[in-house]
Amino acid sequence: MIGSKKTPSFLLVLLLLGFVWSELAAEEIHIGILDWRTLEDFEQHWLPSLQSLEQEMPAHRLVLHAMTLEELNDALADNSLDFLITNPGHYVALSAQYEVAPLAQLQHLKEGLPLNFVGSVVLTHQERQDLKALTDLKGLTIGAVSEESFGGYQLMLDTLHQQYSDVNRWGIDWRFTGFPMDQLIERLLNDEFDAIVLRSCLAEVMALEGSIDLSSLRLIGEQSVSSYPCMISTPIYPGWPLLRTARVNDTLARQVLAALMKSDSVLIDQDVVHWQPPVSYQSVYDVFERLRIGPFAAFPHNPILHWLLIHRYWFYAAFTLLMLLVLHNIRAEYLVRRRTHELELSQQRQREAEQIAQHHQDELRHASRFTLMGELAAGLAHELNQPLTAIANYARGSVRHLQRDNQDLLERRTQLVEASEQIANQADQAAAVIRNIRTFLKKDAGEYSWLSIVPVVEDALLFCQTRLNQAQVKPDVDFTENLPEIFSHRIYLLQILANLITNALDAMVDVEVSQRELHLSIHPDAVNNRLIIQVSDRGKGIDAAIEKHLFEPFMTTRKEGMGLGLSLSRSLAEALGGELTLVNRQNGGAVASLILPIQQQNQEPIECQE
Repeated sequence: MIGSKKTPSFLLVLLLLGFVWSELAAEEIHIGILDWRTLEDFEQHWLPSLQSLEQEMPAHRLVLHAMTLEELNDALADNSLDFLITNPGHYVALSAQYEVAPLAQLQHLKEGLPLNFVGSVVLTHQERQDLKALTDLKGLTIGAVSEESFGGYQLMLDTLHQQYSDVNRWGIDWRFTGFPMDQLIERLLNDEFDAIVLRSCLAEVMALEGSIDLSSLRLIGEQSVSSYPCMISTPIYPGWPLLRTARVNDTLARQVLAALMKSDSVLIDQDVVHWQPPVSYQSVYDVFERLRIGPFAAFPHNPILHWLLIHRYWFYAAFTLLMLLVLHNIRAEYLVRRRTHELELSQQRQREAEQIAQHHQDELRHASRFTLMGELAAGLAHELNQPLTAIANYARGSVRHLQRDNQDLLERRTQLVEASEQIANQADQAAAVIRNIRTFLKKDAGEYSWLSIVPVVEDALLFCQTRLNQAQVKPDVDFTENLPEIFSHRIYLLQILANLITNALDAMVDVEVSQRELHLSIHPDAVNNRLIIQVSDRGKGIDAAIEKHLFEPFMTTRKEGMGLGLSLSRSLAEALGGELTLVNRQNGGAVASLILPIQQQNQEPIECQE
């Protein structure tokens, strides 16, 4: 029994503790609301419109703060608010200083009066029959709550400036009383002001509440707004937004937005309240821009300067682009000049290097000819010895004949003539050998001429005659009749052919004498307009290990060789506009091919670049 009596009390205590704990543990959402009318039943007026937040977010507890404009600004500076509800003008002013963004827009109808729109109205005492148009306000005292009141002073001032260009000279005495706005009507009726500026629909709301008689007030500067039931002196603008602050994370913002969008219209006494997605507040920004307040406070009032300031970013971009183009042109000019100078220096160095290389190449060629001539010296001595011996023998025979008596001399006249002719022929042959040697050994004169190739090949064989005799090789020369002449350099051709012949003889050193063959062929290639000279041997061929390095300088397989023959021969062939190749023959040995261009006699000869 005792236990049964105590159980309900114990459960009640647990429930009470759970409730207290849930209240303490609930995360608070602080919402600041502009208290423009100083409502006594503030929370009872606002909480029903936000009841969907409590229903959809049970883990959170709403804390509402009624604040003035200054208090809202201070709270944002202290980062103590999660959300705030204020007029659209205040939102635009805050957006220039704080990170605020609209989540939803309040829709508020009070017995058919659209409090979800914001406008301004100018009212005066019914007895002031002299005040009908806005121009009648010149020199009067007008009451307003604050210079920062959007639905009041700011909208009215914007309308005056749009309609009249000389408003600043009207001499209006503005008197700012501070919030709440309701007290302006009472002070107007007490003749403290000639006229007052209110938020539109406020007078009608106060009349519904029974606090004023509309018949005691007169509208000044009436505006025609379709389907708008309240007195109005300005255009109307979007209503109050619910703003999120920088303190709110994205998750909480999404939860609040979802809860508000789920909510239905709420009936508070005679008021119908609901939330909808926010509309554009660009028209409010336009008002602030025209008044040069809020985000546009630094804008000048001169229309030209104003236009320039509005488009200043385009001017900044254009100026930056212009400076970049100027800098680019300066840099490009500098790079072009530097590059030109570098190219000139490079070309000068290249010309100097080419001259030095050409000089070295000429010296190498000359040295190569001397080397080749050294190898052929014994043969050349033998070649010279033959005509000189013949000259001596013919000369002695002629002397013996001349020493006989006259009758015998007359009988042998024919023999003496023949002997004299032989002496002259042999002397000419010796002189030709000496002349060819001197021509071959002298430095390049760079002389090009039209040449018949067969005599050049024969002269090359003559130079190599001693090596041919030592190798016991009789060359076989095969050429086509009526070969065309070529425009070329005789000494270069002699050097190339002599090198190829001596290389062929060196390749057959280890081959039996009976197997040695040296074949030279000359034939034209009419299709490609070129002349092909081939030197073939029956030697051991080209070793695969050195095949890729045949034409490299100082590459040789002979102990006494310099390794310059083939390298210089190829460079000479290229200098003549031709090419030189060396490949193995299928039946043994190797074949060197010298390919030279053929030009027509009636064409302008083009000297090849060395």
